[in-house]
Amino acid sequence: MRNNQRRTDPALQKAGRMQLMKHVGKLVALVVLVGATGTGGWWMNQRMSVTQWQIEGEPALKQAISDRLEAMPVKDYINTRPDKLSEQWLQEMPDLARVDVSRVLPDTLHVRTYARVPVALWQNDKSQLYLFDENGIAYRILKKGESPDLPLLRIAQEHMNDAHRLLQMLQQQDVLDMDSLSEVRAGSTYWQVYFSKGVTWTLPFGEEKAAIKQLASLLKQPRWSNRNWQVDARSSDRWFVRPARHGGVI
Repeated sequence: MRNNQRRTDPALQKAGRMQLMKHVGKLVALVVLVGATGTGGWWMNQRMSVTQWQIEGEPALKQAISDRLEAMPVKDYINTRPDKLSEQWLQEMPDLARVDVSRVLPDTLHVRTYARVPVALWQNDKSQLYLFDENGIAYRILKKGESPDLPLLRIAQEHMNDAHRLLQMLQQQDVLDMDSLSEVRAGSTYWQVYFSKGVTWTLPFGEEKAAIKQLASLLKQPRWSNRNWQVDARSSDRWFVRPARHGGVI
């Protein structure tokens, strides 16, 4: 009886075993490499932990950031990445407008802080006072004991963007010092702007820029430049001007 079973070539068997061992060897090498990389990465992460820092900026912000760094339980490289720290601090500290964080290897952190600049106080409909910055953002409520010398905005929240533009227009005029600005109120169709020494300007919504320009030109004239005035400029064809703190229409 003829045996039809095919016999495997010994040379092919040997080649197959060699190929299998080659694949196994690559797999073992990969596992060893990954393990070594992980161990090395862990060692480097710990080795580059922050142990000291240099902070520049206003004293209050410097102290706040230093306190946060001191309180961190783990200061390894992963937890002190500059992008992570800057994002976290900007969320936690409303007085912080910008912060630049960089690493000085192996263990030093350099921080440069930039504070928000408040230009006014905003009073909301609950009589709460907020600091209002140069970008028109009411960024935090006034803390107990704080009393900054800033003009007060008594306006509804929907007028905040318009009030910001109004402040920018007022800064461009050169007849009254902005330090003398004390309060801004919003009526139904006009702004009531109060300065020191009883000076007031009443300006129409939407026509503020033109009215301020005309007012500045008027108040530079000799007849008007030597006194303080209350000016109602709501009407485009007729203004009402009276001496500050006095009655009577001129």
